Formats: sequence, structure tokens, C-alpha cells
Amino acid sequence: MKINFLGFVLCALLFVSCKESTKDCPPKCEDLSCYSNNNRPDIAITYEEMAAMFETYDKGAKKVLNAYTKKESKGKDSISTISNWYKLDDLKQYIAYLEKISKEKNIKLTGIKIYPASYPKHYKKKEYAGRQTLIFTPTTTINGRDDVAFEPLYSEEGNPVSIDVFLNQVRNGKVNEASFLPTLRSQSLESSAANRGQINPPY
Repeated sequence: MKINFLGFVLCALLFVSCKESTKDCPPKCEDLSCYSNNNRPDIAITYEEMAAMFETYDKGAKKVLNAYTKKESKGKDSISTISNWYKLDDLKQYIAYLEKISKEKNIKLTGIKIYPASYPKHYKKKEYAGRQTLIFTPTTTINGRDDVAFEPLYSEEGNPVSIDVFLNQVRNGKVNEASFLPTLRSQSLESSAANRGQINPPY
């Protein structure tokens, strides 16, 4: 029992250490979690709730989206995006990345905001063009709100800047012009938002 207990403590310490750094957790500790998994999460729902939500979507928004898909594909397809899928490891790595860059700027990461979006008509993956997708952005507290999407990459220490600042400059074609944020003088402005998942359809 003593050996098992010491082994558990060692694994726990290594896991905490791994969380503080950007390295992968030791294989022997991969089954451990830094969060309690004994209780059902508050955000978990019932199947009754799920069924009701799917039914409401199918009777409303889905019909409109399917009609749009049919119109845009000129009758070649009539089914809009059914689901978005992301690898668990990719999601974990993304969250770890957001925690790291937010901590470096001394800005509290409060969550992730998920926006609905669509791939452009001339997207590099032709089968994705025009289809629905999701965009993930980190959030923090700004003006008393905990759900404000912000950009930790270009925020000053302790001073988060909303993603709207960067989106507006890109939309207005001002990325290459003089800006109060020197990093905006780039042809392709990187962000801390994420998307690269898999959609269904295509199958």
C-alpha cells in the first residue's frame, strides 16, 4: 500500500509539473486528471433535453440551412452540416496553448467561446466550401463580462484586447497600415482562434 500511495503522489506531482510546462504528461500518469471526475459535470444534459433540442433544430433552422445548401450547390447537395468533430488530443493541446499564452500575458482565461461560421465559397477544400463550421476563441473578463473573446497573442501584459479589434482591421484592409499594434503589419495575421476540425457531410 505504501508503494502504491507513493507512486500515486509521484504521478500527481509529475502531472502538476506537466501542466505548468508545455510538455506531455508521463505515460504512467495519463489516466489521471487534474479535475475531479467523480461527479457529473454541471453542463451535462439529459437525453430528453438533447432530443428536444435536436427536434427543434430539425423543424426550424435545419430546413433553412438545407435549402441554402441546395441553392448554393445548384441542386447537387441538399444536406447542410450535420456535425463537427475534433480530436480529443487537439482540443487538449489547444486549451493548454491558450492557458500558456494567457498566463504569459498575466490575463485570466475564463473559457472558450464557440461561434457558428461557414467556409468561404473558394475554400481550399472544395467539399467544405459554403458549409457550416465552428470557430473557437479564448475568453477573458473585460468591462465586467467574463465571456469576451480576446486575443492573447497581441494583448499587452494584463491588458486583454478583444478579437473585434483585429477582425475589423482585417475586414477594412488595414492590416498593413500603421497601427497602434505593430504586429498587425503582417500579410497573414495569426490568431489564437481555432477551427481545423472535420465536418459531416462530406462523409
